[in-house]
Amino acid sequence: MKKIFGFVAVAFAALSLSSCDLEKLPYTAIEQDVAFQSVQDLSNYRVGFYSPLKSLTVGGRIYIEDIRADMFHALADFGNYVGLPYAWIMESTDQDAESFWFGDYGVIANLNYALDAFPKFLEDYKEDLEEADVKLVNQYIAEAHMTRAIVYLDLVTKFSEAYDPATAKDKLGVMITEHYAPTSDNTKYPGRSSLFDTYKFIMDDIIAAEAGITAEGAPNSVYYTVDAVKALKARVALYMQDYQTASTLAHELINSGKYPLATGKDYVDMWVNDASTENIMLVTMSLQDRGSATGTYFIYDNDKGDGTTPDPQYMPTQALLDLYVDGDIRFEAFFAERHVTTETFGEDDLWLFYKYPGNPTLRSGAQWNYVNMGKPFRIAEQYLIAAEADARLGGEAVANGAAVLNDLREARIENYTDESYTTDQQLIGAVKDERARELVGEGFRMQDLKRWKQNVTRGASQSPSTNMMKTGAKYGEMTDKDITGPGALWPIPKTEIDANPQIKGQQNPGY
Repeated sequence: MKKIFGFVAVAFAALSLSSCDLEKLPYTAIEQDVAFQSVQDLSNYRVGFYSPLKSLTVGGRIYIEDIRADMFHALADFGNYVGLPYAWIMESTDQDAESFWFGDYGVIANLNYALDAFPKFLEDYKEDLEEADVKLVNQYIAEAHMTRAIVYLDLVTKFSEAYDPATAKDKLGVMITEHYAPTSDNTKYPGRSSLFDTYKFIMDDIIAAEAGITAEGAPNSVYYTVDAVKALKARVALYMQDYQTASTLAHELINSGKYPLATGKDYVDMWVNDASTENIMLVTMSLQDRGSATGTYFIYDNDKGDGTTPDPQYMPTQALLDLYVDGDIRFEAFFAERHVTTETFGEDDLWLFYKYPGNPTLRSGAQWNYVNMGKPFRIAEQYLIAAEADARLGGEAVANGAAVLNDLREARIENYTDESYTTDQQLIGAVKDERARELVGEGFRMQDLKRWKQNVTRGASQSPSTNMMKTGAKYGEMTDKDITGPGALWPIPKTEIDANPQIKGQQNPGY
């Protein structure tokens, strides 16, 4: 990885647009004309288009968002792990906010460098390249656009309001940086674009990805395929309330038949060993090159190390557990009843969240590390996109949405009998519950609540474990949190505000 990113040194200081002298080429970087002299050089750099997925699809970027939402309570002895986001009292100096912001813009800078340099390479070497080489380089360019779209979507869903076509041009999105152009002149730093322009930029990147990614889709693809691009486009279209596009694309993926829904033990196995027929894409990892842990705070076992003596920081709410009916295989896949003992607050049998126990191939020895491979696009999400989009379209589309929702539930629930949804509101309500059941712990919940303008209400603790739940006015576990109020959005980091005069008046409310 060091070799690949050595082509162009992109320090976090550059990504935060700080005032250090960035006009000089860092001594660790190589001039572009020297760096890229062959298609193999481009291929080496292209690895950096996929490596960021090891952090974007696992770890803190997804579990922190769900901890901020309404599905988990902190235990009384949780040690304040993820405590500020959980309590919605982040500051502009919050380390998680800085990590999300600067980390994403770090990836964007490397992608921008490639998106400037790769077309230049094609122009400079056009007389020497075979047609197959040109096609390959254009594929790399499309892959860079795809990753940039994913990263910008991560930024805008964390730092901006949900998209509403009626107000998007008046709301703040994030900073758009399309080219690699480091400078110490802070008058040239960009401010935040409108929400409309941010989403347009994301969709333009997806369209550019469509033009060059031609690989046919298959389960567990480790590179971008036409189906992965389509899945991302359907997700973004749903977020933009372009329900017709979202419905069309999601139904196309479902009807392709290439990604059968996992059932029974195969579904349970997917959350341990990761590969599955329903993974449109899988972020492959190895023992030597793995991503961040996702399940640690829900299980953490420092005694036996095998998950049987957990010391978790967070437990599912009773409201989440109550969403599942008897025979729902997801309950077996996601939850396990364990005896939890604390030094001060007693002990109890609790249902804990075991969706990410860790893939055995990604750990050495018997000690669990709670690392699973990222699953950026699953066909189950497309069923939910199709059902919600059809419900929003109303009319005859409601029957189509009801059909796919019943198909998903049939795959998950033993002896399931189709339910009838005769109105769009009935179907929308059912989809909301189904997204909670299916996507819990995958990082969608806060964005869903923002889209639906639904406040965060964590509700009751698991009975009889009230004494083991963190309580207090500061944390307000059982009170409503206004989804349109301060704390719903992450703060723009103070270091960014201090360095960039264009963004000084563009901080999110409440910070």
